[in-house]
Amino acid sequence: MTQLEFNALDLPEKAEAVWLGTFLADREAEGMVVQLYALTGFYVEVYYDRKTNKIADLRSFTATQQLAPYLSQINFF
Repeated sequence: MTQLEFNALDLPEKAEAVWLGTFLADREAEGMVVQLYALTGFYVEVYYDRKTNKIADLRSFTATQQLAPYLSQINFF
């Protein structure tokens, strides 16, 4: 699946497609848990709202600069 095909899906279809990817990391942002997944050729952030127990948004990207919030959380020995 390409990023363009992913972006054309509705929210439930996107959520299903993300499970085919690889979980990489998570973080907190905008009062939500944001989980990062790698799919073939692009990344997807899953914005999960703990209060409603639902996925609020899924955002895809290819720019590696958008990985910075995850990299800053890594503790190097």
